[in-house]
Amino acid sequence: MNMHQFFYNSITVSLPKNIIQYLLGFVLFWLTYSYFDMQTFLFSVTGFVLAYSAVYFFNDVVDYEEDKKDKDKRAWKLVAGGMISRNTAIILGLLFLVTGLLLSSMVSGWYLNIIVLILFLNFIHSHPKIKLKKKLIPTTINMTVIEFFKYSSGWFAFTGDLTRFPFWIILTFSVVYSTIYIVYKFKFSGDMIRKYKPYFGVIAATVLVSYVLSLTLYSFALPLAILFLMSLSIVVFSVVVGNRFKFMNWLWIEFIIMPAMIMAFLIISIPFAAQANANLTEKIEEYKDTVYKKLPEDMAETLNNLSEPRYSSLDEIEDAINRSVNGTISSVLK
Repeated sequence: MNMHQFFYNSITVSLPKNIIQYLLGFVLFWLTYSYFDMQTFLFSVTGFVLAYSAVYFFNDVVDYEEDKKDKDKRAWKLVAGGMISRNTAIILGLLFLVTGLLLSSMVSGWYLNIIVLILFLNFIHSHPKIKLKKKLIPTTINMTVIEFFKYSSGWFAFTGDLTRFPFWIILTFSVVYSTIYIVYKFKFSGDMIRKYKPYFGVIAATVLVSYVLSLTLYSFALPLAILFLMSLSIVVFSVVVGNRFKFMNWLWIEFIIMPAMIMAFLIISIPFAAQANANLTEKIEEYKDTVYKKLPEDMAETLNNLSEPRYSSLDEIEDAINRSVNGTISSVLK
């Protein structure tokens, strides 16, 4: 393995992205609760990154035959590029998996469950017998769920509280990321996107609704406004350059976009930015109240309830699951 291959492969290229995805939930937690435990942070982020890296070893092994026919993938895929053998990839994958799960178990049982769920969803996504990643709609749903739990892992490493969990913010980022993945994976061009108008229409509507709810339900108005303007600039740029802009360049742009995403939220830890955020949030709240007064009472109440989860914590969900399982067992035994 030469120096280029050492730095440019499926593990190292994806490492910053995965750390940043973890950091979104972590930063939102820190800004909400104003504290964090350093040991929990180190165990959780390391456990997540190591366990998730096993996914890339698995993908490289199962996609070997397909990847070795693709010049671009051979340049950065560990097995297809001949950097390591398939047996070595399996051994390293298991080592990363076990180590990551052990570290995750030291955080909490729920955190371990979330990491296991992420890995399972990736398994059914990539397994050659299931072939989920070849199907557009199932892949879209599965990838959105995977990204949702990746983006929220940094939150649930520290708390199981759901009352202040920024669900709609996490959903917005998850849908956007999975859409970028889908466009790349299925090689959607402008003509194909027009052909799948209903599909992309639903995605656009979902992003719009979740973004507006994020803007009106949480006190992160300034970061969300900054990210909206940034996203709009990128879309305009990609349209202007047209065919000269290869979609694989998203691989590099995400090293700019995703760190900027974290910085957009961290900026409100600066006093003057915090004040600007508070003023903007207050102004949005005033507009929201004005709109709500014009809506039917039932509709306004429904919108208000969108920020209130059915369960207040992960422990409540666990209790509900246990009651359901015990009830099912009791009915079967009778």
